Amino acid sequence: MDLKGLLAFCNVAEFGSFSRAATALGVAQSVLSRQVSALEIELGARLFYRTGRGATPTELGEAVLGRAKSLLADSEQLLLDARGVRDNPAGNVDLGVVPAITHLLVGRLSARLRRDYPLIRLRVYEAYSGQIEDWLASGRVDIGLFHRFGSGKARGAEKVLQSEQMLVSPRGHPATRRKEVPLRVLDGLPLATPVRPAPVVAALSDLAARQRIRLNIVLEGSTSTIIREAIVHSGLCAVFARHYVERELKSEEFSASRIIKPVFVQTTWLAVGTQHPATVAARAVARLVREIMLEQDRTKS
Repeated sequence: MDLKGLLAFCNVAEFGSFSRAATALGVAQSVLSRQVSALEIELGARLFYRTGRGATPTELGEAVLGRAKSLLADSEQLLLDARGVRDNPAGNVDLGVVPAITHLLVGRLSARLRRDYPLIRLRVYEAYSGQIEDWLASGRVDIGLFHRFGSGKARGAEKVLQSEQMLVSPRGHPATRRKEVPLRVLDGLPLATPVRPAPVVAALSDLAARQRIRLNIVLEGSTSTIIREAIVHSGLCAVFARHYVERELKSEEFSASRIIKPVFVQTTWLAVGTQHPATVAARAVARLVREIMLEQDRTKS
């Protein structure tokens, strides 16, 4: 299949007209018409309804448009990989990150990319772990960092950080008077948590059920900022990883205690999507992410 025909088809669909597409691309309209006609012959059906007002994709045109764009993007990435590839990778890389990791990673990663790989364009998406795992499975992101709790391994992923969980409250709250508190202190305590389903809530619920502790979840927030505000202004408590507490919750508005009996550990996993072969640029970004996260883990230790 001729990529020029696919490119002509996608541009006509985008501009809604053969003449406007030809003007934008700087080619003769007759050239675009021949390329699209050749593609239609190859597919055995028309791709556009041609009218005096422009060109509208047929049902077949609508059906193949997304796939055509994907093929063109893959071909563009192939050219980029072939031209500068190992020493100077280039292209877009989509990264999914859980909110509690953003502050550790994104600034450092951006600085290293600008220094070492200036032709890589990074796009960062923040979401909770379940969403990121869905994005990895669907190909929405190339690389993902997500959390799991317990001793199980995340298939196809690499462990890059472990952090104990801490109970965080407004300053002076009786629940965090001591440096360490047993899990049972959560019994009935008004809590703010990530929106369910979230790994930390599932793990907390499982531990609480086994120890006959009643979780009192008053508010669910879609970001760490929402939960922080709930702590400060609503008097709620929350559970956060130690690395997040030590970096983001050091102000006089908060106090925190390490959770023990049992110790509650969060593991951060790094995974590369498998929907498409990882590009050289994606592998370079994954390598930098791994280095930054392992540096953080060593610093914490």
